[in-house]
Amino acid sequence: MIGAAESIQLHAKNRDDRNATDRSRSAPERMESSLRINNELRGDPTVRQRQELRQFLQARRAALKPEDVGLRTTGRRRATGLRREEVAAMAGVGLTWYTWLEQGRDIRVSEEMLERVARSLRLSPNDTAYLFLLAGRRPPDHRPPTVKLDPALQSVLEGFTAGPAFLINARVDTLLSNRLADQIYRLNEEEGPFARNMVWRLFMDPLRRQLYADWKEFAVFGVGVLRGNYASRIGDPEFENLIRELRSNSAEFARIWRESSQRGTSSLAPSEVRFRIPGKEILRFASVRLTLPTYPDHLIVFLPALDKATSAAISAMMKGPNE
Repeated sequence: MIGAAESIQLHAKNRDDRNATDRSRSAPERMESSLRINNELRGDPTVRQRQELRQFLQARRAALKPEDVGLRTTGRRRATGLRREEVAAMAGVGLTWYTWLEQGRDIRVSEEMLERVARSLRLSPNDTAYLFLLAGRRPPDHRPPTVKLDPALQSVLEGFTAGPAFLINARVDTLLSNRLADQIYRLNEEEGPFARNMVWRLFMDPLRRQLYADWKEFAVFGVGVLRGNYASRIGDPEFENLIRELRSNSAEFARIWRESSQRGTSSLAPSEVRFRIPGKEILRFASVRLTLPTYPDHLIVFLPALDKATSAAISAMMKGPNE
């Protein structure tokens, strides 16, 4: 046991130790620390939610390298990931506001500003929803708006009998096609979220790889098209998911994607495409890509035969085996 005098001295020493620690902190830090400790002792769920928000944003920022978001670095960086000011600049928000958000402070947060932060941190749809929930906002509906295509477009494609024809969107998903395109590209023979994506099938479908007589050249072209469309859709969940899955599952795609940043995007000028179809010689087509005024994000692609042998093969395919 200790006497009254010793107890007073011990209390004074502990108080001096706390005061020395507090003096090393700024006033806002001392206030935030005090509030956090008091609320955590009470088990306040709001505080726990803000703590989760703080940890989540800090982890996501640390996981991104400057080159991941197109930033150039000079000299040595102490931070392993992005700096707060870099995230704030990319999101178009104030540094103080973002700092307070990351610290989990009780500030006014709009859905628009959270969307900007999510895009800057390259969050997946699930992570974006998680961010909104932690910030006390209703998660956005990330399903892409349905584009209502004119039924006449399918008639146009079916009326083209000189070769395959199809319509693709900005992510290079095949939305419409004629019968020849279905036969040659085997559009309906795969399942999964990317079954009708031309770039995914180009790298991940062995039969599609065999189809192209000049696969390497066309792989570079396909990635260039995707890269060009991606530039205006950075942060779009559908694009991000496709690119992330391709980079994770195909080393070839990951390499060509990296190189495309120096090579640039692909030209949409007409070019020759050669197909290797089982039971037939190599078939030669001209790939003609057209934009549509009413659907500026879409391309309609016609592939007319380039020689008599290809025309004859196409005619036979149109008639079918029993005709």
